[in-house]
Amino acid sequence: MYALIAAVLIAATSSSIAHIHGKIVKIDAKRGTFMIHHDPFPQMPMAMTMEVRPRSRADLAKLHVGETIDCTIDTAVVPWPGTGIHPAK
Repeated sequence: MYALIAAVLIAATSSSIAHIHGKIVKIDAKRGTFMIHHDPFPQMPMAMTMEVRPRSRADLAKLHVGETIDCTIDTAVVPWPGTGIHPAK
């Protein structure tokens, strides 16, 4: 269901690159991904939980459940590829 909503919202936007802010709720080292409950952003105007795959496994190793982060994602790819991952200020 979330994937369908995401696909519809993404299709309505002109750019798939977004900057997101949210809290890490799960880390799956085996899959190389984390789940983030993100705030609304232009391409996704509702808060929800989505999966992000950091471009670097080194970035994943630095993350912790409960940590609030900012990162850049590409909403055209699922799971979202994440770059520029850093603790929120």
